[in-house]
Amino acid sequence: MKCNCVRVTERGKEAWNETVILRTSWVYGARGSNFLLTMLRLARERTELRIVDDQIGAPTSSECIAQATAGILAQLLAPAGGGLDGRSGIYNLTSTGETSWCEFAKALLTQSAATYGFTVPNLIPIKTSDYPRSAKRPANSRLSCQRVAETFGIMMPPWEVALSLVLETLAEGASGDNPR
Repeated sequence: MKCNCVRVTERGKEAWNETVILRTSWVYGARGSNFLLTMLRLARERTELRIVDDQIGAPTSSECIAQATAGILAQLLAPAGGGLDGRSGIYNLTSTGETSWCEFAKALLTQSAATYGFTVPNLIPIKTSDYPRSAKRPANSRLSCQRVAETFGIMMPPWEVALSLVLETLAEGASGDNPR
């Protein structure tokens, strides 16, 4: 059987012209497996934590991603919204601001220590090279969200604000118990 590559490529282009891809990074939330929940667990188990401090990004809550995605879909699907109409493509979607993993850990542990009754462990900043991983991580994961703001009017909150909201959600759901 002979493949008509030109036809396949044309179909791929057509599909691409009808797609919105949201690119994000440093995702965490009140559920699942993620950095925030791991730090809360380790804070109860250890007196000292070694945290990477030479990677920069914007921690982004899954709840904020869900709300922004719903807002984008509402615009695209609205009867007068015009559908994709030139708005297909890749959009970055992260909280505003930036921090390191170590500073993110410090912020989340400081804010939640009283709620969950633990003492904030001694946080030791380390280099990425001191924390070997099978997957290489970028030193700079910051993404410009200008295009999603200009196209859809979506403005993500600062990471500190989103973190406080997630910690409030965790505290409400925990009913005084430690998360996880």
